[in-house]
Amino acid sequence: GCQMNVADTERLEGILQNQLGLESISTASNADVILLNTCTIRDHAESKLYDALGPHAARKRKGEQLAIVVSGCVAQQEGEALLKRIPEIDLVMGPQYTSRLADLLEDVSRGHQVVATDPSLIHEDLSRPIRGHPVRAWVNVIHGCNEHCTYCVVPGVRGVEQSRTMENILKECLDLAEQGYKEVTLLGQNIDAYGRDIMPRRTFADLLTYLNENIPSGTIERIRYVT
Repeated sequence: GCQMNVADTERLEGILQNQLGLESISTASNADVILLNTCTIRDHAESKLYDALGPHAARKRKGEQLAIVVSGCVAQQEGEALLKRIPEIDLVMGPQYTSRLADLLEDVSRGHQVVATDPSLIHEDLSRPIRGHPVRAWVNVIHGCNEHCTYCVVPGVRGVEQSRTMENILKECLDLAEQGYKEVTLLGQNIDAYGRDIMPRRTFADLLTYLNENIPSGTIERIRYVT
């Protein structure tokens, strides 16, 4: 999927390991929790998802105790239709609910089947992502998009624009600097739109200037961005 999807995966893994005390294993057939974070922009994304879910649904039908979670853009797009197709799924959650994974899994543990795809304000994520690189890191600055281009599915699956505050973005960058990271890539589905949904109104240029002035020299050496 896109870089935002990769960043979401790192945060989901961080919640599973750091908040819930779970461990990643190499053999999915032995896992107690199966989480598939999906991308809908590719051809046949839904078919690939159903193929991947098949063996785990079969385990549940045999009576094995495991939780099956489908997250990401296919989850947002399909919603309850996923449960109708594969009723063994325990949790369907859109990208806006990434930071709420722990709470949603608690509902699952109580025997509920959960669909979390309603439009929602994105909570500031206090978990520590499991980063995929030792010196480069993704930092989300704005979620969603308001443009509704005819060729693009993003507004339908990622929701409306929601900018993070400059202070919270800086805090994440400073935490990364303390951990020894040298490069951050700022992420947004439409990064040029940063700040137009918050008060006082900000611009992406304001954010870049703010980070440049407040990140100590000799720590983060490169700030990149992807839209």
